[in-house]
Amino acid sequence: MSTPQQRIHEATRALLDLLESGESLSPEAIELRAELAEATAEAGHLEDAFYQVDELLKDAQREHEPDHPAVTRARAAVDAVEAIARQG
Repeated sequence: MSTPQQRIHEATRALLDLLESGESLSPEAIELRAELAEATAEAGHLEDAFYQVDELLKDAQREHEPDHPAVTRARAAVDAVEAIARQG
């Protein structure tokens, strides 16, 4: 299993590649941003992780309807970061 730092590195690289083509709110970008936030929380950088999921949720809600899978995934990322914070 990958360490949180490895997951941060992999998600960041993939997200940067995706952003070069302007895909900041595609389903793949939403998933990568969620993964990055969750890995950031697991690495112990909770303030950064909370900022990331807050921005992710706002972006997903601005772009999509409330029941869209991107919004659902963003909410799941918020829940995951909150759960990680409670454990620590």
